Amino acid sequence: MNFNKRNEMNKTLAGKIEFKNLCNVLEKVSKAHNTEKADILEQFIQECRITGHKLKTEFPDMDISFFPILKLILPDLERRQEAYNLKEKSLADLYIRVFCLGKDSKDAKKLKQYKAPISKKIAGRDFAEKACCILQNRLPRKNSDFTLEQINLFLNDISLKNKADRPKDEIFKFLLGKTNALELKWITRIILKNLKLGITSKKILQVFHPDANSLFDVSSNLQHICEKLYDPQLRYHCDIQIFSHFKPMLLERCQIEDIKKLFNEKEQYFVQCKYDGERSQIHIKDGKYKYFTRQGYDITNNSGFGKTSSSGFMSSVFDRLLNQEVKSVILDGELMGWHKEKKLLGSKGMNYDVKKLSENSHYQPCFIAFDIIMHNDILVNNEPYEKRLKILENIFKEEEGVLLLCKSIKVSKSEELCNIFNESIKNKEEGIVVKKCDSKYKLNIKDGTGCYKIKAEYSEDLIQDIDLIILGGYYGDGKFIGSIKSFLMGVASSSKTPGENPIEFLSIVSVSNGLSMDELKELWRIFENKWQTQRPTNVIPPKIDLPELWICPENSIILTVKASEMTRSSDYPTGYSLRFPEVTNIRTDKPWYNVCTTNDLQSLIKDTWPIQKLTKRKVNYEDIEVSEIKVSKRKKYYSKNEQALIKPNIFDDPPIQFTRLFDDKEICVINGNDELPKKRIEEILLQHKANVVQNPLKENYCIIIGNIKTIKANDIIQNNNINKKYDIVTLDWFKRVTKEENWSSLQDFLPWDLISSRESTKQRLAQYYDDYYDHYTVDANEETLLRSFKKLEETEIYSIIEYSYKKKKLVLVYDK
Repeated sequence: MNFNKRNEMNKTLAGKIEFKNLCNVLEKVSKAHNTEKADILEQFIQECRITGHKLKTEFPDMDISFFPILKLILPDLERRQEAYNLKEKSLADLYIRVFCLGKDSKDAKKLKQYKAPISKKIAGRDFAEKACCILQNRLPRKNSDFTLEQINLFLNDISLKNKADRPKDEIFKFLLGKTNALELKWITRIILKNLKLGITSKKILQVFHPDANSLFDVSSNLQHICEKLYDPQLRYHCDIQIFSHFKPMLLERCQIEDIKKLFNEKEQYFVQCKYDGERSQIHIKDGKYKYFTRQGYDITNNSGFGKTSSSGFMSSVFDRLLNQEVKSVILDGELMGWHKEKKLLGSKGMNYDVKKLSENSHYQPCFIAFDIIMHNDILVNNEPYEKRLKILENIFKEEEGVLLLCKSIKVSKSEELCNIFNESIKNKEEGIVVKKCDSKYKLNIKDGTGCYKIKAEYSEDLIQDIDLIILGGYYGDGKFIGSIKSFLMGVASSSKTPGENPIEFLSIVSVSNGLSMDELKELWRIFENKWQTQRPTNVIPPKIDLPELWICPENSIILTVKASEMTRSSDYPTGYSLRFPEVTNIRTDKPWYNVCTTNDLQSLIKDTWPIQKLTKRKVNYEDIEVSEIKVSKRKKYYSKNEQALIKPNIFDDPPIQFTRLFDDKEICVINGNDELPKKRIEEILLQHKANVVQNPLKENYCIIIGNIKTIKANDIIQNNNINKKYDIVTLDWFKRVTKEENWSSLQDFLPWDLISSRESTKQRLAQYYDDYYDHYTVDANEETLLRSFKKLEETEIYSIIEYSYKKKKLVLVYDK
């Protein structure tokens, strides 16, 4: 690549900004306190905009697009860039070659084993920081003079080299010969598409423009955002458009035991099969086609799809089966693999990628449509789902194995839903989808949509548990660098003399999900002096992804693991592995030799199909009887001595304490929102000496709910409206009382803070406020008037009323 095209690059805003400046900003953001990160980015963005405005004034032909800048700050959101095919391991190998380290040198080993603890001098929370420390003496000390435009050209070039299957070494030699250690760190993070800034992509987009998140939801296109939202003062109405990817509506998790709560208001639902494929959307207009994955990747040009009916398999299918009256349509559905000979649908757990199927594959693409968003240039996303389904029925003719309409069954009782769920278990399906008949299509929203997914693994007692033994450990990333985060699990060989302990162990899966921080710390303590770098001779390893550390089975312990299914795998000596494994129990009560055997594993295999569902029973209707709110508590099998060592703590380290604002008041957080997630709210509460609990008790001060539409939140509110045991407050209360200017004393609840309250709280506030939030003795102002008007609008009043404000004597005539 020619980095010296100065004249050309100076005609752009990105060609005027030096990469070292961006690196300094990113470094500052990564180290700043959470409350300061957005301000630092906002200042940088504002400075870039001012520079761009000046350049445009001086040079009218100047390209001042913000896209080359934003895609370096949000590399994980850029969908149009070709893949680099560079992860930590391949980057380590590349850096070893570029710097001529030698495969067996100390520095080469440190790069390859970047997750392992090395030394305090080479500290770091990710591969980029470790590489920065290890290679800094081989890099120039001063900054490069590269611009952002040049860095983008470099990134584009390595993606093209990857496409042409040519080595990237020469490009990196040139680049790394001129960059210092700090620049290497941020180039590495950009390539890995994870900047580790400690601020979400949503927050960064919000800093860029108030409408950026809404536009990204309906376009998934950073360049489009930069073109449309160049002026932060101008607002933009965002709508779904044909041939532009949008973020699909998501499904809220629901346990089968909770389904009675879905029918509190005599709602009706459509129930569908939960397919295990690739969530996709298809855009069609005037003979042209576009195919997108859920994450926004355009797969149109892959051989199984095609821009036109003559250029790909799925497009030729639609050309035959699409209703001729349909001029344009956007469909949401699941892309599945159909076995050409067995005439059966495959699943994502099988050894094929539905996005890359060719004519020679055993499978062919099959699209199953379950929703429609646009019909003949008219958006129907705000229509009830029942109406959308009727429109969908007339869009195309079905054909087995290529194009199907998802079958829907209408239900109005939990008993009907339970029966359908049991039928799905019998048919070895992934689960069911439940959609309220009047639900609307809401982009990129999971909770509160009225649409749910129900799987057997969401429940405690429907999935077969397997007792597996820890055989090895893997170091983690980020805060877990240098610490074991996941474990290689195994089973005992059944080929042993009866009555004797097993002598051989076979690996089957690695697992990290399900373990709390306290449980991990306890496992670290138990294994502190038992890890070894050499594999025990009686342990048969996987073919790929060997653990960093091993443990002799007789020194190990058993974990109870549940998984949705067992899948055939040539990577493990058992011939099978587990899909979506999760630890449910730590069995320190069980001796190492009482582990699951290969015979036990074989008993779970029911047929020759490559995937075996691990559902062990159907649901009894008694499972879903209505009861008080119950919290699932996993049973632990710790010895008495070990129990004494384990202390409940929801955080890795105690947060820094700012005040005694809540002074041991018990507060329960049910959920938050995108801006303030549940964990962050709890962290702030602890900083002000609250006693944070996961379930409200009698002494509870208040319950905080950020989203009232989730099943759990709605259930708590409904119960409290009857029992009036708790004060349930909004996030607005939390934000108000935790502002620094309010730290001197804890302010009382205000009527509009409360979602539901105790009777005593209601009576106390009634002494000062009327039913419409108007204070009896404090003058009304614009803010309080607007609040009262809003409360009036929410009140079911059907006749003309007069409302007199006591101080202002303002009469509002309101006719609903």
